[in-house]
Amino acid sequence: MTAARPRFHYAWLILIGCCFMQAGGLGAVLDAAGVFFVPVCEDLGFSRSELSMYLTFYFIATVFAMPVVGKWITKYNVNRVLSVSFALVVAAVAAMGLYSEPWQWWISGIVFGLAGSFIFVVPTPILIGNWFQSHKGLALGVAMSFSGIGGAVLGPVFTLLIQGLGWREAYFVAAVVMALLVLPWTLFVFKLRPEDVGMKPYGWTGQDERDGRAGRQRAGGHPGLPGVPLAKALKTVPFVCMFLFSGLIAYFAGFNSHLPGYAQSIGFSALVGSSLLTAVMVGNVVEKLLVGWLNDRVGVQFTVNIQLAMVALGFAGFMFAGDNLVLLYASAFLFGAQNSLVSVSTPLLVRQLFGERDFPAIFTYARIGTGVIGCLGPVTVAAIFDATGSFVPAFALGIGITALGFATVRLAYARRGKLAWAEAGDALDTQASN
Repeated sequence: MTAARPRFHYAWLILIGCCFMQAGGLGAVLDAAGVFFVPVCEDLGFSRSELSMYLTFYFIATVFAMPVVGKWITKYNVNRVLSVSFALVVAAVAAMGLYSEPWQWWISGIVFGLAGSFIFVVPTPILIGNWFQSHKGLALGVAMSFSGIGGAVLGPVFTLLIQGLGWREAYFVAAVVMALLVLPWTLFVFKLRPEDVGMKPYGWTGQDERDGRAGRQRAGGHPGLPGVPLAKALKTVPFVCMFLFSGLIAYFAGFNSHLPGYAQSIGFSALVGSSLLTAVMVGNVVEKLLVGWLNDRVGVQFTVNIQLAMVALGFAGFMFAGDNLVLLYASAFLFGAQNSLVSVSTPLLVRQLFGERDFPAIFTYARIGTGVIGCLGPVTVAAIFDATGSFVPAFALGIGITALGFATVRLAYARRGKLAWAEAGDALDTQASN
């Protein structure tokens, strides 16, 4: 007999809260931030590259935050950790309304990297993984898609605020909007595990408990859960592959800020250039939903191959679009798949390869690669254009990076049979994850 499922499961509140956290966090702070660049630079007289350097400092700061993010989220009160972290992010956004020098934005970028690491990407996979026994991939895809939705909605809202109030006042209002979207959920709704409120995950059945699987989906670094212990995982080839994969796919984000310039370099208007970013964001939302569904049905490895192929096709389209506007928009839409690689498929890959035992810690250590390699994206793409006068070599490099990403995933799965797993309890045995 299966356990009776409540009419409304608390897991749905967790999912809704994660949607708001993605929209008001990653979507507002990073995806919609570009609308401030032009008015700020025109008013204060410094270049966009000087201002956008705060994104590089963001990536670098994540390197220092990631080793403790998963540990703190699962060790300490999740409501306090997430709420304090996002309060710091909100304060850093509001402070931008007072700045007058580029280095001050860089400080906010460091705060985004240190405090935002506890909000933007890591907690949602942990919460969804703990609260959903079934449809985990779809739920994660839905939650992560709201970063794109948040960016698409809040970007125009912030633009109107800038036009009506000025960019300084718009930063203050934006900070309030972000706080209202996220803090009620982090303060009052989120619970790390279903057991914390006397529940089981959504989709749990009595058979799960009889088979000894009831605890597998409730990540928290618990030695009783099956998986590879952290100390052993960090010394394995699959972990190195996930570290490199996280960095390689984060490198793709460096192309986003250059798409408007690329469009203008081949003869299109600035309006077309900005609309390419919208096409990328639309692709981001649609493909996250599709990827979540595919992960549940055909498996994460096959889904990642599809995503990498979409990104490669996007790069190829950029290389050969010429004056074909339809191909240009289609390429931007396909390129949007790079966002779902970062936020949806990477945590699912790590969870499948290493299990639940130390998933939060292993995932956050793997994401250090995001800061180490991802921070190079904006700089190298710009350097290639400065040296050659064209973005085509950079797009060719992007195709090469997708091939490297494919190779790292293949190698990780080829070597997963050598991972030393601990099943329920502390005894270690060597087996592949299923």
